[in-house]
This record gives sequence, C-alpha cells and structure tokens, in this order.
Amino acid sequence: MRFATAFIFVGLLAAVTGCESTRWSWLKNDKPSRSPGPDGAGLPTVASLVDYMNDNARRMDNVRVADLDLTVTPGGVSSYGLTGQMVAQKPRGFRMSAKAIGNPEVDLGSNDQEFWYWVKRAQPPYQVFCGYKDIGEGRISQMPIPFQPEWVMEAMGMGPYGPPEKYKMEHDNKTIRLVEKSTSPQGVPVRKVIVMERRPVNPPTPQVIEFLLLEDKTGKEICSARITETQVDRGTGSILPRRIELRYPAEKMKLAMKLDSTTVNQQLPPTVFTRQLMPGVQSFNLATMKVDNTPPLQAFSDNSRFDPKLKTVQGFGQ
Repeated sequence: MRFATAFIFVGLLAAVTGCESTRWSWLKNDKPSRSPGPDGAGLPTVASLVDYMNDNARRMDNVRVADLDLTVTPGGVSSYGLTGQMVAQKPRGFRMSAKAIGNPEVDLGSNDQEFWYWVKRAQPPYQVFCGYKDIGEGRISQMPIPFQPEWVMEAMGMGPYGPPEKYKMEHDNKTIRLVEKSTSPQGVPVRKVIVMERRPVNPPTPQVIEFLLLEDKTGKEICSARITETQVDRGTGSILPRRIELRYPAEKMKLAMKLDSTTVNQQLPPTVFTRQLMPGVQSFNLATMKVDNTPPLQAFSDNSRFDPKLKTVQGFGQ
C-alpha cells in the first residue's frame, strides 16, 4: 500500500515549482542593499509575489521530463530506485510511467475528465480511476490522499495563482509564506502554503523552496514537496525544478526525484493523456468502489495543439 501511495503522491506534487529566477528582482525593495528584518521591512507585496509566479506559469503550456530518476523510501525502510518519464499539460494533463530493471512498475495520468493510477506492487494491482465530476459531486468516499484537481497544476508551477486576495502573507527573517485556506474534497479545512526564500537567489538555487498542505486546525503536515535545485528552460525563460523531495508523513514516505532532459512546450500526441485498458489488469472505479472495465473516453485539454499523425510519446506507447 505504501508503494502505491508514493506514486499517487507524485501525481499530485510532482514537477513542483518553476517560480524561481532573476525575475525576483521585480520584487525587491528599492533599497536592495538593506537586509530585511523580521519586522517586515523590505517585503514585497502579496500581489507582486503572485504576479511573479503567474509570469513564470504563463511561459509554460506543457512540460516533458524524458529522464526521471526516483528514489523511494517507504515507511522509513530501505530505499530503492526507479527510472521513468513524465509529461504535464494545462489544465489537467498529466502522465508518468516508471520502470525497475526495465520492467513496468507504475503508470499514472490525468486528463480533463478523470485521473488514474496503476502500481504493479499494489494489492490488488488494479488500474484505479476516478472522474473529476464524481469528485466535484461528492461521490468519492475514499481517496488515497486529500485530493483537489486544481492543486496539481498549482504545485507544478503552472498556475494560475491569483487572485492575491486569497493569500495571507507570513514571514520571518529568512522566508516568506503565502498561506491560503481551503477545504479538502472530504470537507476538512486545510492550509496550502507556498514558502519562498526572502533574499533574492538565482538558479540552480530555488527561490520557491516548498509547497505544504497542512491540517488547518492542528497545523499538522499532510504532505509536502521541497525543491532543492532548479533549472532554466532557455527557450521560454521558465524556471523548472531539477531536484525535489516529496514527503507524506502519515505513511512515513519520502520520494526523491531528479528531473533531467526537461523540455517545455513540445507538441504532444493526444494519446499520452488517455487512459488505456491494460491486458490482464482490472480497472476499479473509486466512485462506485467496483471493478469497471468499460473503455474510457479519450479526453484532451485542446485537440488543436496535437498532430493526429502522432500516436505515442516515447515511454507512453499504447
């Protein structure tokens, strides 16, 4: 179960930020030589911080990681490694596959209609899926982790992040935190927190260092993603993560990710975001809590962006 949880977690928080760059200079106080103190002197406004993140998000329509290294540490026990690929596209397109010693271990994805995951080591090894309409109408009684579709793209640095009014800014002498109060699909009050370095930094040092999901009442961490290294896409000027650590304390789960061979705004085939029935694997609907092998619909964010002659992306062949 912990293995399966790790990759559901990846699907929600993978490819985390993309908000750090020299554009941070927009936000600096007009006396940059002055060290900002804990009293709030020299702080940017919430609006300027949100504009900064939205500017980076506007540069990206999709992101592809052709060389993904994963180090999984389940339940605090020995770590093991996987390799794979990952693709994300606004507003809800996501796909990740991973292998161990050349053998498929994980496939998870999302499109405008549904999300799904298959983990070979899960018991039973279903292809589990769930429609976003069912989530929105409250039909989901059990979720692997508290899930809300909009959190995926926000955590990936692809936004949108406004309006500024939804955030409260907190700070100390090292960090700035944008705090948003929200509610999980199960109706539990939560806080979403974006943590930034207060001083200006440049890649590969991250400016946005952490995304946190906390219980509102207790402040207990539900899950988080910490960025430790970033990279620049030269074509668009967007900033992307290169090294991330994901944490899920309830399962004592850690997952370290290294993202290499990353490209932005490639043309992608529509099948990359389409769930396919898997030979010898039953599909399970979280809304009905029953096996459901009905062929899924092909669902895309915007067909006009795709060349119909393309049928696969390497690593996601159907």
